[in-house]
Amino acid sequence: MRALYPGILLLTALLVLLSGCREEPPAPQPAPRRAQPAVSEKQPVTQVEAVVTEPVEPAYVYDSAGRRDPFLPLTRIRTPVTSDGEPLTPLQQFDLGQFRLIGIITGRSEPMAMVMAPGGKSYILRRGIKIGKNDGRVVDIRGDTVVVEERYYDFAGQYRTSIQEIQLSKSQGV
Repeated sequence: MRALYPGILLLTALLVLLSGCREEPPAPQPAPRRAQPAVSEKQPVTQVEAVVTEPVEPAYVYDSAGRRDPFLPLTRIRTPVTSDGEPLTPLQQFDLGQFRLIGIITGRSEPMAMVMAPGGKSYILRRGIKIGKNDGRVVDIRGDTVVVEERYYDFAGQYRTSIQEIQLSKSQGV
């Protein structure tokens, strides 16, 4: 039985090798191109009717009109409260962060502060003066700070107020 085992293995291997060696049919050869004879006479042109296809409308088109930008942070989306009929002052043309507090005068009955706008022009602030794009009003003037209350509509359309401060820089104050 042991002498028969290597023979069976050899015969099986030979059959496997021979079964993979059969001939494949030749691949079809492309037909050689024939040169077309030169046409000396004009042949009549046949007219082809145009096929009109109706435009296919997409199933859904996103329309962003009237919607907020989803990539803006919610804390930055503010719509100012507008006071109808009143012209904007030069102080209302800039954001509060753009103003630089130059000096504060205290010790009088009404404290005053001086701020510099981005263009280099300076303005005097008192309580009640409008400042900033979000309908802000000066609420208080302290020793080194001007306190401004802003009113705006947030991203959900709710009326909000926030207290902002313009600080006197350390290199300019006492």
